[in-house]
Amino acid sequence: MNKFYRKYRILGNWVNILMMVSVLLPLLALSYYNHPSVADDYCYIFNVFSKGWPAAMNQYYTEWTGRYFGILLNHSNPLLFHSVKGFKILPVVLLIALIFALYSLFRHLTPTLSRIAHLGFASVVFYLYILKMASISEAFYWMAAFVTYTVPNIFTLLWIVLVLRWYRQDTQSGKILVGVVSAFLLFAVIGSSETNLLIIVLLVGAWWVYRLLFHRKVDILMIATIAVTAVSCYFYFSSPGNQARIGGNPLGGNVVFSFVASFKKLAILSFDWIFRTPLILFSFAWVVVLSRLSSGARNYFSIPVWYAVLLYVGVLAAQLFPSYYGVGIEPTPRVINCVYFFFLIGWFYVIGVIFHYFKKGSVSGFSFSMLRYGIVYVALLVVTGLSFYRSPNVRLIYTDLLRGKAAAFDKEMNSRYAVIKNSKEAIIYLPPIKAKPFSIFYDDDIKIKSQSNTWNWCLAGYFGKEAIYLKEESIGKE
Repeated sequence: MNKFYRKYRILGNWVNILMMVSVLLPLLALSYYNHPSVADDYCYIFNVFSKGWPAAMNQYYTEWTGRYFGILLNHSNPLLFHSVKGFKILPVVLLIALIFALYSLFRHLTPTLSRIAHLGFASVVFYLYILKMASISEAFYWMAAFVTYTVPNIFTLLWIVLVLRWYRQDTQSGKILVGVVSAFLLFAVIGSSETNLLIIVLLVGAWWVYRLLFHRKVDILMIATIAVTAVSCYFYFSSPGNQARIGGNPLGGNVVFSFVASFKKLAILSFDWIFRTPLILFSFAWVVVLSRLSSGARNYFSIPVWYAVLLYVGVLAAQLFPSYYGVGIEPTPRVINCVYFFFLIGWFYVIGVIFHYFKKGSVSGFSFSMLRYGIVYVALLVVTGLSFYRSPNVRLIYTDLLRGKAAAFDKEMNSRYAVIKNSKEAIIYLPPIKAKPFSIFYDDDIKIKSQSNTWNWCLAGYFGKEAIYLKEESIGKE
C-alpha cells in the first residue's frame, strides 16, 4: 500500500507543478509587455520631481493616506529612474516571490514531507489563485495596486515563517536575526494597506491569546512583536490623511452596515470559490496526504478547531470591512484578490486542524487500493482540466499573449513614448490605446481636452510638457 501511495504522490506532485507552470509561464511572458499605468504610477514620480522625495511622501501621508510603506514603494517606482523596463521586471520578481512564500510556508507547516511535495502544494494554491482571482492586472502588473496588496500578502506569509523559525533557532544570534527581519516585515505589512493591517493585527492577537491560554507563556519575541505592532499602528492611524478616505459616502463610517455587508459578501464569494473550482477535490487529496503523517508531523495543526475557524472567518471578513466602513462601497477587485488568497491558505490549514483533531494519536492512513488512488487522480485531472478550460482568467492570459493583443499594446505604448520624446510642442495629443490586454492593462487612461483629469496633468508633468491629451478625432473613429 505504501508503494502505491508513494507512486501516486510523486506523480501528483509533478502534476501539481505542471498545473502551476501552465498559468505561470504565460504570466511571466506577459510581463515583457507590461508598462507603467497613467493611473497613479506617473503621479507619484511627478510629485517626487516637483517636491523632492521626502516632501512628496509626506504630502501623501498628511493629505491622503496612512499607508506609509505603500507610499514609500510607490514613490520609488522605476519611473524615478526613467525606466520602463523596470515595470517588466517587477511582475516577474513578484510572481517568483509569491511562489517562494507559499513554498516556505508549507515547508514549515509540514516539515517531514519532501521539498517536491512542498513545491507541489504551493503549486496547487497558486493555480487555484490564478484560476479565480478577481483581477490579474491589479495583482501583478499595476504597481500602484500590487505594492499595497500583493507585496504585503507575501510579507505576511514570510512573517509567519519567521515566527515559526524563531522557536527552532538554537543560537542567540540566529534568534536576533530572525526577530529583526520579522519586525521589519510586520512594520511593512501594517504600513501597506488597511486590509493587510487588519490581517496581521488579528494574526498577532491570535498568536498572543493562543500562547497565553494554552501554553501559559510569554517570550521576548511576543513582547517585541506587540511593541512593533503598536508603534506601526500608531504611525498608520496618526496620519491626518486617513480622514480624506472617510466621509465621501454617507454609508462610510457605519459600523453595523459595514459588519453585515462584509459577512454577506464573504458568503457569496465563498460559495463561488468552493463550488466553482476544483477546491473540494484538492481538499480530499490534502486529507489523504495528512493521513500519512504522524501526529508529531502535524504538530502545527494542533490548535482547537473552534479557535482556527474563528480566526479564519475573522481574517476573511476583516479584509472586506474597510471598504464598506471607509468609503461605503463594494470592495475593489484588488481587495477581493487579497481575500481569496487568504481564503485558500486558511482553507487548507483549517482542514489540517480538523483532521488532526479527529486523528490525534493515529498514524494510519486511509486504506486505498491502487484502483482507488487511480480514480482519485483521474477525477482530479478531469475536474482540473475542465476548470482550466472554463476559467475566464486562463482564457484572458492566453488570449492576450497568443493572439498578439499584449504585443500590440506594447507597440502602441512605445509609439506614445516616441511621440512625446520627438515632439517639441508644449501641448501633445496622443492616440488612444486600441489594444487593451486586460490581463496586464488597468483600464484607465488620459482623457480628451474637454475631459482633462489628474492623469493628464501627471503624465504631462512627468515628461515636462504643458499638457497631454487624447486625440478627439481618433476616439470618434474607434
